[in-house]
Amino acid sequence: MKLSTIVPLLLLFAASASAQWEIAATEKLAAPAGLDFVRSTARTDGQTVDIHRVSFDPKQHTFAVMDNPEGAFSLATAAEKRGALAAVNGGYFHADRTPLGLVVRQGKTLHGFERAKLLSGIVSVRDRKVSIQRAVGFKSGGVQEALQAGPFLVENGQPISGLNNTRSAARTVVFTDSVGRAGFLITNRGTLAETATLLATPGVLGSAKISRALNLDGGSSTAMWVRGDPPYHRRELKGVRNYLAIVPAR
Repeated sequence: MKLSTIVPLLLLFAASASAQWEIAATEKLAAPAGLDFVRSTARTDGQTVDIHRVSFDPKQHTFAVMDNPEGAFSLATAAEKRGALAAVNGGYFHADRTPLGLVVRQGKTLHGFERAKLLSGIVSVRDRKVSIQRAVGFKSGGVQEALQAGPFLVENGQPISGLNNTRSAARTVVFTDSVGRAGFLITNRGTLAETATLLATPGVLGSAKISRALNLDGGSSTAMWVRGDPPYHRRELKGVRNYLAIVPAR
């Protein structure tokens, strides 16, 4: 390829890579007391992404894993049975429904830790503290709830570099923010790289900023349920092994 052709292509790529997301609209939705439920629209270079986000103060609420080994429950029925205030789909699993990576529910390890590039992070609850940590060096002692997933999308407020930028899909993400809150969100589309850049954009959480964000199982597994009358419910397109719920802290 001629240099005269390569240079414009490189410039086009650089412009695309540096494209900035803009939060075009934000709407607060009805949710149980103590939860913040927001729908946002983000735009860049003619692309539009819808975001539904639920966040909470870990002093009042926490995460809980809901297991679904036989596929007997949907997200909605599992959340209702557990008494959850909100929930999303959880981690990865094999075709036979065996989980991928660490899964801890109510202090019991349902599946052990695994070493894999994809499973780079763990969301956990220990001593009533919600954490999102790198899988390397993670200590499971005293953990009440945990899901291993990945990849990491945001760390220290910055998007992770080198993420896939070709496959667009619905996404499910768990996060912590700069003011000590935690939560999860779903998007209707985006590559991993686009999602990471979007989540690190100022304004996504209003005045706060996402500190850490971890990708959960997405695509056809993506689902969200928020208690209400009627509840908000984005249904999963296929059954999943486990779910991540928000429940009152005890």
